[in-house]
Amino acid sequence: MVNDFQHNPFWDYSLSLYGKPGVADACIYLQDRYGLDVNLLLFCVWIGASGRGLLDAGDIDTCMQRSGDWRARVVEPLRAIRRACREEPLGVPEFLLQAFRPRMREIELDAEHVEQLVLAEAVRTRPAEPVADDVRANDTRLNLAAYLNAAGMQRDERADDCLRVLLSAAFPGSEFGELD
Repeated sequence: MVNDFQHNPFWDYSLSLYGKPGVADACIYLQDRYGLDVNLLLFCVWIGASGRGLLDAGDIDTCMQRSGDWRARVVEPLRAIRRACREEPLGVPEFLLQAFRPRMREIELDAEHVEQLVLAEAVRTRPAEPVADDVRANDTRLNLAAYLNAAGMQRDERADDCLRVLLSAAFPGSEFGELD
């Protein structure tokens, strides 16, 4: 598929991170169980991992506002359509659904791409700084915590396990015990 989206390092990073073992499952669990935005999760990781530092509550709020309507009115309905075509008996022959599903996935992915470009624009003036891995890992952990706090999420052990998957994928070989 060819698209006309501008190149963006956040999108490239997200595709790479999301493709690592366990990351997609962890993100989808956090999305489905707690209503978190996978793109904002990936954004929090990218900001910290790329050396762009910490996101404060105001940054998170701005990002949630900028992407919120798009997510609610475009991304989530597209996801619901895609899932309905996979999970529900719709009275449509399977061969037709098989032809339709890949196009639906592409459209949903394009909508996610748009959201990521909007998020990346929010920090376009924030340069990546050369900082040590442990500083970047800690910034990433704190960015995720700030997002979860802004989303009003009550963390539990399974959620923390998912966050550890994200952190470990971003920082292989690092240990992430307690997340607070």
